[in-house]
Amino acid sequence: MSSVDQNPVHDLESLNWDDLLTLKRSQLNQIKDLTDKIIDIEKNRFRLINENIQQEKNKLVNMTTRLAQIRTEMNSNNSQLLTISEKISKSKNFVSIMGNRLPSDNEVDLVRILESSQKLVDEKRYKNERQKNEALSVMNDASMKLEAIKAIRTVNEQLIDLKAQAEEIKKILKTLENEGTSLQTQIADTHNKIDKLFVSKRQQAAEHQSCLKDYDEFLSALDSVNSRLDAMAQWRKRQRQEYGYRPGDDALFKVKESAKKKFEAGAKLSFEELKLLYDEDKSSEG
Repeated sequence: MSSVDQNPVHDLESLNWDDLLTLKRSQLNQIKDLTDKIIDIEKNRFRLINENIQQEKNKLVNMTTRLAQIRTEMNSNNSQLLTISEKISKSKNFVSIMGNRLPSDNEVDLVRILESSQKLVDEKRYKNERQKNEALSVMNDASMKLEAIKAIRTVNEQLIDLKAQAEEIKKILKTLENEGTSLQTQIADTHNKIDKLFVSKRQQAAEHQSCLKDYDEFLSALDSVNSRLDAMAQWRKRQRQEYGYRPGDDALFKVKESAKKKFEAGAKLSFEELKLLYDEDKSSEG
């Protein structure tokens, strides 16, 4: 790698024709690279980041909507659970109260007593009205005791069903709770991803501006190099026409440039320097 490539800042007047061409090629390559990078940022990177941001926002909307649905479902299930819990409490109270009042009679015996008494009345096998009334009283007592036993059994069966419903609702609530917790974590992660994407977008925007700035600077530097090459080309042309020019010998051009600066600054010039400037003026007039 030449010194020209290693150091982008040059005093153009210190460079010869070949060095200027090398510098120009380097600047053109830099401009091409910057152009490619600017196009990539504008057409690819910005588009990709914006697409990712939109995707994450869509996911966020879906998750937020689902989280709201979960809260609604949990409220509904909690309401059902409360209703069932109240029924369970009432049923337990009923069983507790009625349990103490249950007859000690066996249900099978009560059915037998009821059927025999019913048969006695139906077949009118009683001797008198008192015996009939006693049979009816026995029937009524057995019937009431059987109804109480059946009522307790029905309520106990309902309790089993209500408890099963309550357990099922609790499982649903646990599942919904776990899903809600997971969604809250995912929503937080998605917010972080979106924040990072916006940071990346700002970084890309800053890099884009930096590339544009460098691009303008390289164009300006390229203009300077081209101007210098044009000036040297004109000098070489005059030298070739008047004195014969040895390709690659830019020393005379540099001496003339130095003399011109000294003259403009009011410094004293040597005879050779004055001759160079005088020859240049004559060439310009010609």
